[in-house]
Amino acid sequence: MKRNKIIVFTGWIICYITCISFVSNSSKTILPFKGKFFTTDNLGNLFLVKQDNSIEKYSPSGNRLMVGNYKIYGDITQLDVSNPFEIYAYYGDQQTLLILDNMLNLRSEINMADISTGEVSAAARSFDNGIWYFDASSMKLLKSNKKLATQIQGVPMGTWTKQVWKPTHIIDNEKNVLVLDSNNGICIFDVFGNYYKNIELTGVHDFQVKKSQITYFTDSLLVRYDYKLFKSDTLFQSVQAKSVRIENSTLYIWRNDSLEIRQPK
Repeated sequence: MKRNKIIVFTGWIICYITCISFVSNSSKTILPFKGKFFTTDNLGNLFLVKQDNSIEKYSPSGNRLMVGNYKIYGDITQLDVSNPFEIYAYYGDQQTLLILDNMLNLRSEINMADISTGEVSAAARSFDNGIWYFDASSMKLLKSNKKLATQIQGVPMGTWTKQVWKPTHIIDNEKNVLVLDSNNGICIFDVFGNYYKNIELTGVHDFQVKKSQITYFTDSLLVRYDYKLFKSDTLFQSVQAKSVRIENSTLYIWRNDSLEIRQPK
């Protein structure tokens, strides 16, 4: 019991030191934002999804670069910017995947009904620029190429769990494929679609993956968890924040009506 208290106390000390570092050794840029969600790419570019479902792209310093307007497709389920030069925007209600270039111009439109006979709850980019998607009807993870030929078909999740999975986010980190269902957690597969492990993490609606480290924001804390080493660290705390992300030591903090970019000096 004493050892557990020491670990918790040490974790809060690390969080306190990290938060002080972000506050005292950083420059701030604040953007007005009353949107639906935001995301970031590995170059530090910022993408805001507005209430009308338009997409705005900003530089790491907060300068607006371009706007993409595809609101006729409805709500964006996931905006995958893991490849800054090939962006995947999935519209679950319309079962439509748009592939955009780095200027937010439309390159191709894919009707997921042409690939899957069931409901596709999530679709995103594979590391080799193919398409990972989750068939919620059969609870299977699948992969196809851009010619819509199926390359990988996973085993239905119902063979090892009684939970009903309907993920909204998929991330491929080149070693594993991670799917997020906010009601159940994160399920991890290998790059062949085979089940690896499950992380019980409910109430999380977005996450980042760098190698084996998952970063997510929950209960006012930005947490990093290594699913290989089973190690967890708290990176930042903000009671007022709705969502927080980190890219290359830059923090992106979304509060009710603004988004703050906090860069190290």
